[in-house]
Amino acid sequence: MRRMVETCITVLFMMFSCSVLYGQAIPSKYHTYDEMTSAIKNLAASHGDILKVESLGKTLKGRDIWVITLRKGVAEKPRAMLVTGGVDAVQIAGSEMALRFAEHLANTCGKIDSVTKLLQTTTIYVIPRVSPDAAESYFERPLRERSTNFRAADDDKDGTVDEDDVDDVNKDGVMSMMRVKDPRGEWMVHPEDARIMKKADPAKGEKGSYLLYTEGIDNDKDEHWNEDAIGGVDFNRNFPFNYQFFSANAGVHQVSEIETRAVAEFIFDHPSIGAVFSFSPNDNLTTPWKAEPRRPSAAGDAGASGGFSGRGTGGGGGTPFMRPGDEAPNLAVTSVLEEDQPYYEYISKQFLDITKLKDAPEPKKGTGAFSDWIYYHTGRWSFSVRPWWPPVAARRDTSGGDMARRTRPPTGRAQAETPADEYTEQLRALKWYEANGYKDAAVRWTKVQHPDFPDREVEIGGIRPFIISNPPGDSLNTLAQPYAKFMIYLAGQLPNVSLGHTKVEKVNDNVYRLTLDVVNNGYLPTNSGLGVRVRWPRNVYLTLGLSKDQSLASGRARQSLRPIKGNGGYQTVSWLVVGKAGSTVTVTAESPIAGKATETITLREGGRP
Repeated sequence: MRRMVETCITVLFMMFSCSVLYGQAIPSKYHTYDEMTSAIKNLAASHGDILKVESLGKTLKGRDIWVITLRKGVAEKPRAMLVTGGVDAVQIAGSEMALRFAEHLANTCGKIDSVTKLLQTTTIYVIPRVSPDAAESYFERPLRERSTNFRAADDDKDGTVDEDDVDDVNKDGVMSMMRVKDPRGEWMVHPEDARIMKKADPAKGEKGSYLLYTEGIDNDKDEHWNEDAIGGVDFNRNFPFNYQFFSANAGVHQVSEIETRAVAEFIFDHPSIGAVFSFSPNDNLTTPWKAEPRRPSAAGDAGASGGFSGRGTGGGGGTPFMRPGDEAPNLAVTSVLEEDQPYYEYISKQFLDITKLKDAPEPKKGTGAFSDWIYYHTGRWSFSVRPWWPPVAARRDTSGGDMARRTRPPTGRAQAETPADEYTEQLRALKWYEANGYKDAAVRWTKVQHPDFPDREVEIGGIRPFIISNPPGDSLNTLAQPYAKFMIYLAGQLPNVSLGHTKVEKVNDNVYRLTLDVVNNGYLPTNSGLGVRVRWPRNVYLTLGLSKDQSLASGRARQSLRPIKGNGGYQTVSWLVVGKAGSTVTVTAESPIAGKATETITLREGGRP
C-alpha cells in the first residue's frame, strides 16, 4: 500500500513538473474559434510585457485571423521566425500545436534561459489558425471534413453556385461515405479491413462491385452527387507557386482570398522573417526536399504556375525545338536548389532526433501550397510537417501520454523508393484507435433507403471524419511538447551576424588600412540560394561611418555582401581611410534576417578603442 501511495505521488509530481516546465494552462482539447480567441486574449492579458495580439483581417464569416507576436523588450528585433497552424484546415491539430507553442514561450520566458535568450534576440510570430472559417467545421454538425472557406464557387461550372452540397442521409450527425452496389463499380471492400473501401486494381486480379460517393443526395438532379458543395477556396491551394488554374478549391486566381492575402502581406511586410515553420501536409522535415534536374517551362522561373516569382527572375517561354548541346532557357525551379539541400537534410535530421517522431507517411505534393510558396517565391527557409499521423498499432504510454516505442522508418531517398500503399494510413489509424480503446473511429456500414437509388442496395459508413489527421484531444498537450522544443531549436539556427578579427594598420601619415571579418554565428546562411535568385530577402549590408574630417581612399562606404555561410562563416572586408590618429569610425553590418552588429574602431596602430 505504501509503495502504491509513493508511486502515485511520484506520478503526480512528474505531471506537475511537466506542467510547470511547459507552462500549460490551456486544456488538452480542441478549441472552437471563440475558445481559441479567448485563450489568445488571456495570454495577452497575463503576458502583456512580451506578447501582443493583433488581427490580420476578418474572414467572410467575420472571424479574425489572429497573429501573436512574442519578444522580450520594446524595440523591434531584427531577426524573426513565423509559425503557422491550420494550413490544411482538416489538420486542426496544427492550430492547437501552434497555440501551445505560443503559450509555452509566454509562460517560460524568464524561467527557462533558452527561451528568455531567444525572445531577447529574436521575434517569434505565431498565426495559430490561418483559415478559421474552414477549421470551424470540426465543431459543427453534421461532422464533415472541410478544407475550404465559404467563398461561393461554381465547382461544376453549371452557372449555379453551391447547389449540390453533401447531405446527412442517415441523420447520424456524421458525413460518411456512401457505397452503392453495382457490377460496374470500381470499388471493393479492402481485404484487410471491411471498414475501408479500396479501388480495385484489375492488373492484380481485383474486380470492383461498388460505386462510391460522399454521403448525400443529388440535389440538382444532374446525376452527379455532391459535386458543388457550399464554398469554397482552400488556403493551401491558393498560393502562386505551382498554382493550378481552374482546379477545384484553388480560387478564381492566385491569392484571391482574404486569408491568403492577409498572410502573404504580413510576410512581405516583415522582411525580418528568415524562416517559416508550418503545420501542413507538405512535409519536408521527416523527408527533406531533394534537388532534381530542372525542366523547361513556358512559365520561366516562376514555376509551373506562371505566377509571380520574385524580382530578378527570368521571363519568357521555353524553346520547343532545341539542338543537342543547347542550354534550355528559363528552366523552372521546381525542386530545392543543390546549395540549399544540405541545410534541409541537416534540419530534418535534427527534427527527428529532437522530436523522436517516426512512421511518418509520405509527404503530399502540393499545388498552390503555402510552404512551397515560402521557399520558391519569397526565398525564405520553409519547414513543414504534419501535426500528427497514426502510429503503428501500440498503446499509448499512459505515464507520459506519448505514443509507445515505434520503429523508425527509412527517410529521404530510401523512403521514397519504398512507397507505402495508399491505404496503409487508414489501416494503421483504425488499428491504433482500436488498440487504444477508441471504438468509434469508423461508422459501421449500414443499409439505408436512398431516394436516388430506390431499387439498389445503398450503405453508409466508413472512417469517421478527421481521425486520420488529428489525435485524440486529451493527448494534445503532451504531443505539443516535442514540437515546441524543436521550434525553439529552429529559431536558434537563424543567421546571426557579428564583427570580428578587426585589424588597423598605419599605411602613411593619417592613412590607415582597416580590415575586419563579418561573421555568421548562426547555422543557416544569411540568404538561401533561392533567396539570392528571387532577390527578395536582403543580403547583409556593411556600412562604414566616417566623420566630416575623414575620407575614404579605397573601398566602399556601403556595400552588399554575398551570402555568408553559417557556423562561423565569414567575409573579410578592408578600407583605406584618411583621418587623424585617435579619431574613430563606425562599422555596421545589418540584415533584417541576420541581425545587426556595430563596432567603433580607433584609427591607430592596433585598432579598437
